Amino acid sequence: MTESETSPPSTESNGAFSVLRRHSSLADHLRVDFSQVTPIAGAITALPLIVVFILGLTFSTPQTAIAMAIGANLIAVVSLVGAPRLSLRLALLDVLTMGLAVFVGTITGPWPWLHLAIMVPWCFAAGMLVVFGQTQATVGSQAIIAYVVLGRFAGSPLVAVHLSLSVIVGALFEVSALVILRLPPSLRFQRIRLASAYEAVAELSESDASRPATDLLSALDAADVALSSPALFSRTDVQDLRAILDQARRIRLELTTIAGLRVRLNADGATLRYPEIEACLRAVTLTCNEIAGTLRRSSTSSGWRGAVQHLRTLLAPLQDDYGTGGSTDDVIASQCVSHLNAINGQLRSAGGLIDHLREDNDRHVWRPSIPSPKGPDFGQFRIDVSTIRGNLRTDSSAFRHAIRLAVAVPLSFLIGSALGLPRSYWLPFAVAVILKPDYSTLVKRGLGRLIGTLIGASVAAVLVSELHPGPAATTIMVAIIAWIAYSTWAASFPVAIGFITAMVLILLSTSTTDTIGTALDRLLDISLGGFIAVVAYLVWPTSPRAGVSEAQSQLFAALHDYLDVVSGLVSRRAVATQRVADCSKKVRLAWAKAEAAVGRSIEEPAATRIDPSEGRGLMSVTMRILRAIHAMRIEAERGVTVEAFGELDALFDRSLQSLERLSHWFVSTPHSEVDDLRPPYKMVEKMLAERDAPTTVAAHLDELVNAINTANHLSGLLTASVD
Repeated sequence: MTESETSPPSTESNGAFSVLRRHSSLADHLRVDFSQVTPIAGAITALPLIVVFILGLTFSTPQTAIAMAIGANLIAVVSLVGAPRLSLRLALLDVLTMGLAVFVGTITGPWPWLHLAIMVPWCFAAGMLVVFGQTQATVGSQAIIAYVVLGRFAGSPLVAVHLSLSVIVGALFEVSALVILRLPPSLRFQRIRLASAYEAVAELSESDASRPATDLLSALDAADVALSSPALFSRTDVQDLRAILDQARRIRLELTTIAGLRVRLNADGATLRYPEIEACLRAVTLTCNEIAGTLRRSSTSSGWRGAVQHLRTLLAPLQDDYGTGGSTDDVIASQCVSHLNAINGQLRSAGGLIDHLREDNDRHVWRPSIPSPKGPDFGQFRIDVSTIRGNLRTDSSAFRHAIRLAVAVPLSFLIGSALGLPRSYWLPFAVAVILKPDYSTLVKRGLGRLIGTLIGASVAAVLVSELHPGPAATTIMVAIIAWIAYSTWAASFPVAIGFITAMVLILLSTSTTDTIGTALDRLLDISLGGFIAVVAYLVWPTSPRAGVSEAQSQLFAALHDYLDVVSGLVSRRAVATQRVADCSKKVRLAWAKAEAAVGRSIEEPAATRIDPSEGRGLMSVTMRILRAIHAMRIEAERGVTVEAFGELDALFDRSLQSLERLSHWFVSTPHSEVDDLRPPYKMVEKMLAERDAPTTVAAHLDELVNAINTANHLSGLLTASVD
């Protein structure tokens, strides 16, 4: 019934009208990715809703049955938004919030002024939840829905308690059923997600070297979530799948480093140099796809061994061809071969684990996985409060979103009442679910919801008017449509919303006879609500520079921390392995967040968006810095290090100071320019040659210095020409 989502990174936009044109294709919105259809998960999610609806019709009134079913539907949506992980604490918080919203809304109904006055802070609080993520934002939207839709009936305290309990019972039944029913009878779902991760790695290995790796990481993250999803029972062999995923992450890191080396090899862009390396990468692609195919079809034989052998054959003569004593390009090419050899070993390990899974059926057993009860986490509570307090400022996208909700939802409530709309409560509902913190998501999801509502309302009107179903037939139709809606949630948002709309309208048909009028009213309210949401956003849009600046500041801070630990590895200092991994993950998440912020800002209306070339330029140079640090890290972990000396320490210190200054530059005015890193690098290069250090150390430092100098130049911190 509602959703919350983050915006994906976007390509160049020519303003608001180009965004509308890009998102307005009916064919695009109705396209269904059938590989993402989940009929089993859809059936499991729909079953509790059907049960509570039947129980309500059998033992109570249609109104109670509808309230229970809608409560179950709202929890179902939360579980789909956060799929496959269902946070029990978050689900219970959603249940209690909805129950409280219904109770307060109903009990204040006799006094419209009080009902409206409470709606304002309620919407503001719900809007601020976007700072915690997608699923939490969904809980906020549902809190508003429960207040304006389910809590619209003016009634006595007894009526308020009855209605709120009906919603709570339906929601709790959905929560309980999802926790119990989502048992892992097989690892098919986890295997498919893991196969998708290897297909993403295969795509990365054959893509252009300048392409960032982060746009393919969602598949790896989805596999990680699938393998860590809590359930009442789990399987002992899931640990082998996690080990296979770990190999995919390592391969991704190696490929990211190779991409940076390939960019340096083909810097002139004139011809493709070292075609043997490109041939090896194609072999990596083939092997990853073979592994993905084996994961998807666990009962069939695998061709990964032949693909790995082919890669090994291609690599065999290359190490001697690209000796470390030749030109700089040969040194870089030799590093590519070294990383490809590592990938070859990781692919063999992944394939071996897959074969082990297929042969050792005795380990495919079930075991209880019931989490131990924990008390309240006051430390996390203080962090959450601090996060909210830190966003209570006018340049925060969350704060502006909360203010817009607090104004637009009550205003739409008044407009609906003034216009005398038959079902005016759908107008604030539409505003609550369409209004988003950024423009591109608002337009994309708003249009998708409008198209879905049009289709769903039409389907429901035709079915009810032609079939005139009784309670039994209504229940069957609700069951089928709910199953389709939940099964297609990941495959197509408009299609899923359309079926959810049809399901709700058919539910309502048990207490109303004018289904066609109800469908037309809903379509009108969604259209008008979408218009109000767009106007509310354009009146006070999110500051694109603020969101981008904060994300880029965090990215440079993460790069600073990553370089700090990697410099210790290079200089043979003791560094905790886990800290290196944590810093690497922190950079990856920060880069993805910054890229998404830049993409959203570019799709803002032309009057408020950032300069696209500026945003993309900084993202490109941060990827160069990241790849250079990756290369130094991997080399250091393989033993390519140097004994620390003063000049090297000084270069690392000045590089860290530059990254720290860049981090501060995005959120405050710098006090002075930074120094050019090239002169201290020249001194280090000379000292490394005198110490007969591995030539790759100087090569990676050269790229790092050049990239940081470029970032300083783009930001204005370094005014001299960049080498």
